[in-house]
Amino acid sequence: MEKKANIIDVARYLGVATSTVSRALKDHPSISAKTKKLVFNAVRELNYSPNKIAANLRSGNGTAIGVIIPKINSNFMSNCIFGIENVIYPSGYNLIICQSTEHYEKELSNVKTLIDSQVSGILISVSNETVSTGHLAMVKANNIPLIMFDRITESLQVDCIVNDDTRGAYEAIEHLIEQGYSKIALLNGPEHIYVYKNRYQGYKQALASNNLDLQPDWIIQNINTQSNAYQATCLLLDSKHPPDAIFCASDTLALGVLEALKQRNIQSPEQIGVVGYGNDIYGDLTTPTLTSVEQFPQEIGASAAQIMLQILEDKNVKSIPKTISIRPRLIVRRSSSRKVKPSI
Repeated sequence: MEKKANIIDVARYLGVATSTVSRALKDHPSISAKTKKLVFNAVRELNYSPNKIAANLRSGNGTAIGVIIPKINSNFMSNCIFGIENVIYPSGYNLIICQSTEHYEKELSNVKTLIDSQVSGILISVSNETVSTGHLAMVKANNIPLIMFDRITESLQVDCIVNDDTRGAYEAIEHLIEQGYSKIALLNGPEHIYVYKNRYQGYKQALASNNLDLQPDWIIQNINTQSNAYQATCLLLDSKHPPDAIFCASDTLALGVLEALKQRNIQSPEQIGVVGYGNDIYGDLTTPTLTSVEQFPQEIGASAAQIMLQILEDKNVKSIPKTISIRPRLIVRRSSSRKVKPSI
């Protein structure tokens, strides 16, 4: 691929100062018509295109919005980005997308990079490791609008777009109980993360509403990976009182559960029911197909982007930070369907 020229290359080609090239490109009156013509001809010949980010740094007029997500290869997060981009792009802004890969230090670096790039605003879903929020307070200190989506921290007074995780978990447990399950275990993510904390609350509330005792041995927290979920499921199955259903705080964890059941020749849903969370694309491909909670990530992303644009359009308007909650929907498939036909 042919390397694109920069402003220094154009200046050297013409034997003039870079400031002369810069002024000519901006149609500055101090530059003669003859010089401007020479500059524009050289720009075409050398395949030069201005660095928009560098120009924004010089002018202080950002036209980009930063997005920080835990993992870009997550189906949920990629759909959030899809929703964000559908709203942002028609408004004349571009996205700068960063991923923390679930590490606090990388998230901190992402924030610093976006601040240095003078973005117009930042949308963020925090990493599993994020507990301290000093770097996010730094965004606000630089007068850059900050909006959190999905995974948020409650200590900051900013606009947030979330899934109603408590309700989603509650409906999942209610469904399992309706299907005849009564010994329901929970595989949950990191306890300090907003979404997992609320899914735990929904689990507890549903058990209480149905007069089922909370069994501490059936609650396993801080499970992050499919492999961890597999190991946790084996522990549950080997216990003196194994559960007859397992609710997983993500579909990734549900895959580990299904793997463990398959290796032990335990039938789902006949012997153990399984419900995930997230409605990932592989839910229709597992054996059995996976019941899961749909989060509507595109709607979450679009809502976050719409609020960001409102803030950018009304910079002088002070508003009270709000939290918008997107209602989830249980997608019933084979893995939990003892008594009724799956909805999909």
